[in-house]
Amino acid sequence: MPVFRGFLVAVGFLTRFGPAGVWRGEDVAAAVAWFPVVGLVLGAVLAGPVALGLFAGEPWIAAWLVVLGDLAATRGLHADGVADVADAWGSMARGERFFEILKDSRVGAFGVMGLFVVLAGKLILFSALFARGQAGGVAFCFVAGRACAVWLMGLGGHLARPGLGALFAPGAGARTRAVVLAVTVILGAFLAPLRGVAAGCLLGAGVVAMLYGLARDRGGLNGDFLGAAVVGGEIAACLGMFV
Repeated sequence: MPVFRGFLVAVGFLTRFGPAGVWRGEDVAAAVAWFPVVGLVLGAVLAGPVALGLFAGEPWIAAWLVVLGDLAATRGLHADGVADVADAWGSMARGERFFEILKDSRVGAFGVMGLFVVLAGKLILFSALFARGQAGGVAFCFVAGRACAVWLMGLGGHLARPGLGALFAPGAGARTRAVVLAVTVILGAFLAPLRGVAAGCLLGAGVVAMLYGLARDRGGLNGDFLGAAVVGGEIAACLGMFV
């Protein structure tokens, strides 16, 4: 069943919760529509215990455990994208030199600063949401972050460079992006205040626009950009809860 295989690919690629393996191109493309649902699964696993009362009255501890659990469950995949994009952006390089830095496994000063900003930001925002009793808002951020990645790969598909990002890009057509946005809003309406969901989506659109602008300026887009979109979208969704 192609649709079900798409879900398995999405879970296996984005988290440790599904089987990892070699998949056919059509299965990879079909996985894109499932990204927000995978975000919901991840959000439920991480924020659900807090919503049920675990670490009640200790929002900082709960937030730190969610940040830690997120890194473990995703293998640090998206955080790695943040570090790589931050290093390449901070170098002011252009052309192939930009992508050489982007693909370098070593982390430079800008990568470290980028990781500190996003991880500290998530810790602070998660803690504030837990203190307000909005565990659903934390869960929603994982949905919105993956929706941002879908929109970025769809808008920047013509810029895709060889790699995993290019394999997913064909599945992010206009129809899929519309479905992903609708699913994100619907899930958000069940998880968090609608005003916060709307604000989070608008801020997430800003994250996508900035990363798309950088990709267009540098002449390419790869999986690291998509990872940065996930994390940036998560932070944007959380910030939206406070607008």
